[in-house]
Amino acid sequence: MPLRLYVDVIDKLNVLVTAIVAALLAVVAIAVMMQVMVRFVLTALDINISAPWTEELARYTLIWMVFLGAAVGVRHARMIALEFGVRKLPAKTGVPIRYAVMILCIAFFGLLFFVGLNFLELGRSETSPVLGISKEKVYWAMPVGMVLMILNSLALIAETIIEGRDIRFASDFAPDD
Repeated sequence: MPLRLYVDVIDKLNVLVTAIVAALLAVVAIAVMMQVMVRFVLTALDINISAPWTEELARYTLIWMVFLGAAVGVRHARMIALEFGVRKLPAKTGVPIRYAVMILCIAFFGLLFFVGLNFLELGRSETSPVLGISKEKVYWAMPVGMVLMILNSLALIAETIIEGRDIRFASDFAPDD
């Protein structure tokens, strides 16, 4: 697969992932708002009901949202990084260091992928106390997120090669959302 096609496919995938993250954010916001309404507003009106499912739903949705959102952030080097040092170095030194860091990140994401697969084994035997769903569904967020982070890291590297850009300044070329 040519590099440009790979980058374009990943960018289209990221549009879908971003839409999913937005939907998950809406779910979290609604669940938390319902929890506040039930816990404080209705209680103040002497209506004593509980909605414990909102807390679990918000927590599990937030886990998925973080892993998917972080994967999209990797695509344009928007993750927290200490860039000032490598940016100040001459290109001859700084660029290889930045590529080495990207390779180390990819290796780390690969390690976390396998850790996530091990969590799936644990999740198969656990059920969430309130929603009653298998925690395996929650634990899938980590391996899925790590695969997306690896794909997005490779897309970032490919794009800098295609465009002839200095990878140290990749975040400067991120699209405005």
